[in-house]
Amino acid sequence: MTLGNYGEIFMGNPTNLKRAGYDDPGGNIAYDPEFECTGGSSDPNDKQCPFETKESDVMGLERTGRDGRIMHLNMPSFRDPLCPRTLKYLFTKAKRPNDIRVRVLQQNMDDDDDCLETYCKMMAQLREETGGGDTSKGGPAGDACPHRDQIFVHAISAKDAAGPTYARGLIGQDMHAAYVNNEISPQDFCMSTDSHMDFEPEWDEKMVNMWEQTKNEYAVLSTYVASIEQLGVNLNGVHEVPHLCMVTFTSQVRTTATKCARNLVKPKLTNAVWGAGLSFSKCHAELKVPVDPHTPGIFDGEEFNRAARFFTYGYDVYTPNRVFVLHDYHGSQHNPKTSSWGHGTFSHEDLHNAYYRLNTMLDIPGGEPDEQKALQLRRSRFGLGDRRTLDQLIEFSGVDLRHKKGTIDGKNRCGNLQWVPFMEHPKGVNFIPTFDDTTEEPLDLPYDKSSVWYDPHFDGAGAGIISRGMIVDEKDPKAEELRHAEEKTAHAAFKEEAKQLAGNSHHADEHKRLAAALEEEGAESGRKEVVSSAAAAALKAEQMNEEGVVVFPPL
Repeated sequence: MTLGNYGEIFMGNPTNLKRAGYDDPGGNIAYDPEFECTGGSSDPNDKQCPFETKESDVMGLERTGRDGRIMHLNMPSFRDPLCPRTLKYLFTKAKRPNDIRVRVLQQNMDDDDDCLETYCKMMAQLREETGGGDTSKGGPAGDACPHRDQIFVHAISAKDAAGPTYARGLIGQDMHAAYVNNEISPQDFCMSTDSHMDFEPEWDEKMVNMWEQTKNEYAVLSTYVASIEQLGVNLNGVHEVPHLCMVTFTSQVRTTATKCARNLVKPKLTNAVWGAGLSFSKCHAELKVPVDPHTPGIFDGEEFNRAARFFTYGYDVYTPNRVFVLHDYHGSQHNPKTSSWGHGTFSHEDLHNAYYRLNTMLDIPGGEPDEQKALQLRRSRFGLGDRRTLDQLIEFSGVDLRHKKGTIDGKNRCGNLQWVPFMEHPKGVNFIPTFDDTTEEPLDLPYDKSSVWYDPHFDGAGAGIISRGMIVDEKDPKAEELRHAEEKTAHAAFKEEAKQLAGNSHHADEHKRLAAALEEEGAESGRKEVVSSAAAAALKAEQMNEEGVVVFPPL
C-alpha cells in the first residue's frame, strides 16, 4: 500500500539526512499532483500550471502522439562491447522502429568491435534463428541489415576521448548540423542514454505517452534508470522508481542519495536535478540546451550544470512514473575498458579550466571573479537560459551553490513542489537561439522584455548605440568593498582546491571513498533508503538485497 491516491515519495532516512546537514524529518509523504500548480493554496487565483502543448507549438502536427514526429536517440559509446546489443534491443523492441534515428559517438581502438557492423551481424543471426519477418525477428529475408540507414556513427579514436561531456557535446554538434539541414524538427522527440541499455516492449510508444502525462511542453523526463535485472518487474509490487532530488559537493556538484517514488500516477516534478543516464523530451530542449563540450575530463558536475541550463531555459525535469529503459550496470561497470576514458589526451590544465568554467556558470566559488566576464560566459552558447534566473534555481532546487552546500535551509526538495512560472519566448517554444560560431556570443540581440537578461540601457530604445559593457549600476561603495573582499577570499580558497583536484584525475578513488562512506551509513541505519540499482556495480547487487544502503550515482 502507498499513501494517498496518487502515489508516495520517500523523503529520506532522518539519521542520514541529519548527517548530510539536513534538518528534515524524512519518511514517506503522499504525492499531490495538484500542488505543482497550486502550491497548496485553495485560492483559484494562485493556480499557475506549466505550459501545455498549444496548436501554435506543433508546426502543423497533432498536439499529441507520434504521427509526423521522428524519435532521435543519442548514445555515446566508449569502447563498449554492449553497444551493438543496445542497438538490437532498441529496434527489435520498438513499436515503430522505422521512426527512430540513432546517433552513436563511437570512441574505439582499432581492435574494438564496431558498434554498427556487429549490430548487423546480430540481426543476421536473429533472422537465421527466427526465419525472418518484421524487425523483432531480425528483419525480412534479404535485408542485410535492417535500419542501417537510420543509424549515424560519429567515430573518433579512444585515444582522443575526453570524458562524457566531451562525447555528448560532439553528439550535440551533430544534432545541430542535422537541425540546420532540416533533418531534425524541434517537435520531434529526443532521448539521450548510454550504450549498454535494454528496453521494455514498445518502449518508444510508452515513453511518449508518459511524457504527455506531464501536460508540459517543456517537460524533460530524467532519472538513474533501473538495472536490466528488473526488466518486466513491478519493483516491490508498487512500481518503485528512482527519484533524483539531492546533491553533494565533491570536486563539483554531484547527485547523491537517490530517493524513490512508488505508484505514481504520472511523472513527478523534481527540483531540477537531472541525470545523464536517461533524458527524454521534445527535441527543442536538446537543441536549445546542448551539452557543453568545453569541459574535458569532467564527471562530477556534468549533470547539475545541464540541470541549471534546462531550468533557466524554462524546462522542468520530471521523475518518470514507470521504468521502460534499463541499464546494464554490471556489464558496463565491470569492464575496465569502458571506464578508461580518464587516460585520454586532456591535460591537468584542461581539467582545471573545465572546473573554472563550471564554477563560473553556476556562481560557485572558484570561478571567474570579474562580474562582466562571468556574465558574458553565462550568456554564451553553452551558458544559462534567459527565461528563469540562477537565484530562482537556487531557491527551487534548495542547493546553495554560492557556499557549496547541499541545502540552503536544511530542507530537501524531494517532496511536492510548486512549478516556477516564467514568460515564454515571444517567438515560441520551437525558437532555437543562434550564436556566433567563433565567439559563441548570442546573435539574437537586443533581448526582448521577457528575457531575464533584458536591460533597458541596451535593449530598449536606441539599442545598439551604447556598448553593453559601458553601464555600471550604482551600488553602495562600502557594501561592494566588503562583498569583493569576501569573494576574493572565497575564490582564492576554492581556486586552490580546484587546482589540486585538477592535478588528480583519479575519479574512481573519490567514488570508492564515497561508496565506502555510504555503505557504512546504510549498515548503521539498518534501513534501505532507496532501491535504485545504480549502486549495484559499486556495492554489489547481492549485498543490496541483504542490507540497506544509500544509493549514490553510478561510477
